[in-house]
Amino acid sequence: MKLSCLYSDQPDIFAPIRFRDGLNVVFAHIRHPKDDSKLGHNLGKTLLIEILDFCFLKKVTKDHLFKRHAELFSDFLFFLEIQLHDGGFLTIRRSASEPTKIAFKRHTQAGQNYANLDEKDWDHWRETFDNAAVLLDSILAFTPIKPWPYRKGLGYFLRGQSDYGHVFQLSKFGAGRHKDWKPYVARVLGFNDEILTEKYDADAATAKLQNDASEIQSEVTLKTKDFDKLRASIAVKRNEVETKVRAIDAFDFHGQEADLAREVAESTEIEISEKNNLLYNTRHDLAQVERGLADEVHFDLDDVRRVFEEAQITFPDQLARDYGDLLEFNRRIHSERRAALMERASSLKAKISKLENENASLSKRRMEILQVLGGTDSLQKFKDLQRQIDHERANLTLMETKASKLESLIAIQEQVRHTKARAEELTATIQQMIHQGSERYAEIQLNFSRIIKEVTQRTALLYVDQNGEGNLDFHAEFNDDATDLHTEESRGTSFRQLLCIAFDLAILISYAKEPFFHFVYHDGGLERLQNKLKLALLKIIRETCAEHGIQYMFSAISEDIPYSEDTDKMCPSTDEIILTLDDSGDSGRLFKMATF
Repeated sequence: MKLSCLYSDQPDIFAPIRFRDGLNVVFAHIRHPKDDSKLGHNLGKTLLIEILDFCFLKKVTKDHLFKRHAELFSDFLFFLEIQLHDGGFLTIRRSASEPTKIAFKRHTQAGQNYANLDEKDWDHWRETFDNAAVLLDSILAFTPIKPWPYRKGLGYFLRGQSDYGHVFQLSKFGAGRHKDWKPYVARVLGFNDEILTEKYDADAATAKLQNDASEIQSEVTLKTKDFDKLRASIAVKRNEVETKVRAIDAFDFHGQEADLAREVAESTEIEISEKNNLLYNTRHDLAQVERGLADEVHFDLDDVRRVFEEAQITFPDQLARDYGDLLEFNRRIHSERRAALMERASSLKAKISKLENENASLSKRRMEILQVLGGTDSLQKFKDLQRQIDHERANLTLMETKASKLESLIAIQEQVRHTKARAEELTATIQQMIHQGSERYAEIQLNFSRIIKEVTQRTALLYVDQNGEGNLDFHAEFNDDATDLHTEESRGTSFRQLLCIAFDLAILISYAKEPFFHFVYHDGGLERLQNKLKLALLKIIRETCAEHGIQYMFSAISEDIPYSEDTDKMCPSTDEIILTLDDSGDSGRLFKMATF
């Protein structure tokens, strides 16, 4: 797929732009280089990418140009004519004011103007945004990357200034999930992206399950290893409750009274005694801590100096400084000790409060049991014992709830084992995939390195490896031929830009005969480069376009084109300049209107 023509229904403001095979240049002519009020960087050469992206059905948010300046663009209709891989052309119609209503028309001849075409003559009229995206994807039919949609990789071939920071991770991906772009890049390089996607899914599933397990574990004090013990306790407790219910239904209180008496003697009284001992010790510790908090550091350097003076002994300045340092040291120690004591006091108070609550609960329990044991009224005793059974039933329900949560936790942990095992299998598969490589990957690697070598006379490598999580990482970097180690050159802005350009060209070369993008637009592609690198790059671009039928576009200001050093006629000729902008005023901008 190539670009053929971009136009609007208001040609006096936005003139038609006809694209050509081979080299296409958006040329910003700086006629007033010394006039600071006339800049070459706000003429619209970067804006052109945004308009193309809009016509390729980019979602329009509130931050989009047409939303920010709705009053300027509400009346504009844009038309993008593209050349299809199977021959013929497609025109896409999209309105700035109604970006979710899109029209398409296929035709056999290039250079059509459908600005005034009647509604009935369009193949698809006012399609919804989602339907339009599906339709365009089916028309383009980029089978080598299916099921990925065409828009996933469009940014690599409409590279704006912000997309030279990273060869593989476009600015639109930002700090998003690697799953959103790494599998796509892997597919383009000739790898099995489904394995990578499944690996990311397995990692995500493991992380979610582990989070779920942590939430359940926070609600249950027991561990999964205690599950069988808890289940046995539940069985015993359930049997006890059922036995007591049968007995009380028969007004047989003997067994339950015996159990209650045993509970008071063997459990409740002992627990109350232990709690009282703990309360006594804890209160004693708190009293000690509070006395420590009352202590203060008392040292007055002036008093010491006065003693020396009364004794008619000189008080040395160094000694005064030493005393001062010692006092400051003691103050710091005291401050740290006080903070520790306050923290300890807070902890002890919380412990005392907890013990008192537990003791109150135990005392109430003892009172209830003794009331039952001391009663003589059978009906009242029946009611009291019934309440005791209700209490035990509540405890049984609590135990069963804990068991249910532990059972869920065990099930989740089993799922975690499965997802981890699957992730490990996929990690091994990815490792094997890297080892085996692919023909396309090898071709792209060689073309990438060749382009960089011919432009810079340096070696650059494109390769993949596995990171600590077992997923793919992509690398494009310069390499020292002598040491076989990567250099820091790829960190520089201009050389990193060259790596991006070489990567995009290598991809286009590999897919030159398949239904895929056959164009690339590099905004400011020559900026920041030395003149000899610009000329070398232009030579490679021309050769690549001629040999592989690629359409290459770049924007540049006149100062970027090294005409004076161009002995081999690599610089763009007049017929290769598809759009000329200048700093003379409104008429020189992409949109012939005042700056916005």
